[in-house]
Amino acid sequence: MMRGAELSRAEREARVGAILRAARRISDPHDTLGIEARRTLAAVTSLSLASIELALLRHLETDVAPSDLDKLVTRAGSAPRVLVVLSANVFTGIVRAVALAVAAAPSVVVRPSSREAVLAPLLVRAIADQQNSSLFDLATNLEPMPFDHVHVYGRRETIAAIRASCPADVTVRGHGPGFGVALVSADACAHRGSAPDLQTLAERLSWDIVPFDQRGCLSPRFAFVEGSREDAERFAASLAVELEKREKEVPRGALTDQERSESSLYRQTLQAVGQCHEGVASTVGVDVDPRAIVLPPTGRHFHVVRVTGADEMAHLLAPCRGAITCIGADDAGVRAARFAALAPGARILPLGDMQRPPLDGPVDLREML
Repeated sequence: MMRGAELSRAEREARVGAILRAARRISDPHDTLGIEARRTLAAVTSLSLASIELALLRHLETDVAPSDLDKLVTRAGSAPRVLVVLSANVFTGIVRAVALAVAAAPSVVVRPSSREAVLAPLLVRAIADQQNSSLFDLATNLEPMPFDHVHVYGRRETIAAIRASCPADVTVRGHGPGFGVALVSADACAHRGSAPDLQTLAERLSWDIVPFDQRGCLSPRFAFVEGSREDAERFAASLAVELEKREKEVPRGALTDQERSESSLYRQTLQAVGQCHEGVASTVGVDVDPRAIVLPPTGRHFHVVRVTGADEMAHLLAPCRGAITCIGADDAGVRAARFAALAPGARILPLGDMQRPPLDGPVDLREML
């Protein structure tokens, strides 16, 4: 299709469908492309084999509900050409990023991260196999032209540098760093009886912490527990037990030097302001009298904060409210909606699905940088 041609709604949806069909092959552990993906990802990521398998089977998008597809196409917008700059932190993110790009423009060029260039060429091959044509091209350097859109996934510094280098008539849509926050109400658990209880919620949250060893922008880093001091301590202890179970099922991969240094500092901080549950490959801190949020490092470190209500949460969130990408809630009712007002643009997702948002647009719905 020629640059500048306008895509119809049906064409946009068909192009997204082709991306998802290609992704199914990569997700399939018995497909030749799925086998190759697992082998090559093991060589270039720091994740364990079990973590890679979890990501490909549970977090790689391979399907979309009709209502979500409609939202995705609408949010994608329209452009003559889209250039995509990918991050390496969450290798499955390419599917959503490319789906948005091909829904927006007839011409798409993707620059994978130099630290993870596995899935992009596999997607190109899978698409070529199914329709003998390409929906996007790969490049190591991007040269924006007038009226192009550039979708940048990565650090704020990367987004700022690309924006500064682009001509004024190029639109840069940035998706920057961030993290998720969980919200747990011990009082609500008590009123509902034991369905779900704090132990069940801790189990669900553990499955949000484990994927990608907590390096994604949706990865939860701390939880607010509304309840007594004992409730917060009990939830933290339960979460520590659940993370030990997850370690046996999905072992953590290697930490970077920076993560190891930050881990040591986090544990030292908790010795002064709270309690710390140290596991084989995870750490859960708990602060029942918080004066400020202690943001733990990535690599399966988590912070539990006891709060008494929305006013205290608002005070504690003030320094980091712009970084919150999603809210994991034990329910999607009024409490979660009130909390969302404290973090504009954050998704509200059930605990256990914080890293599996609907395929209805960018993974990060905050106002683009």
